[in-house]
Amino acid sequence: MAETAITDTVVMAFIIFLGMVVMYLIIREIRIMRTSNRKIELELEKDKLALLQKHEAQKGFPFTRLSAEQVAEIKKTEDEIIALETSIYAKEKLLSARLTKIENLVRDKKLDGLLSNARDQEQKVK
Repeated sequence: MAETAITDTVVMAFIIFLGMVVMYLIIREIRIMRTSNRKIELELEKDKLALLQKHEAQKGFPFTRLSAEQVAEIKKTEDEIIALETSIYAKEKLLSARLTKIENLVRDKKLDGLLSNARDQEQKVK
């Protein structure tokens, strides 16, 4: 009798284990199926987008359609313009600062000259 109880328990555990394995496989297949369906949907959307882009490129007027090379050249030229404008701005600021320095030096010399002239006049008066 004891052997039968152990055997029944082992069989019941084996059946439960087998049922869990079957449930795991079913759930896994459902997840794989959903994932593969989503991949297919994404590929389809990419294809649709590519077709729409191609259609829009053909639909535009010839003077508004630019090739990738032309767009790259325009971008490169705009970048060069920005670099030149930055350089020009820096040079203008430097020139302005130097001119201000020169003006201040001239004023300083002029004031020194006026002060020495005033001292000479004071000494002549005394």
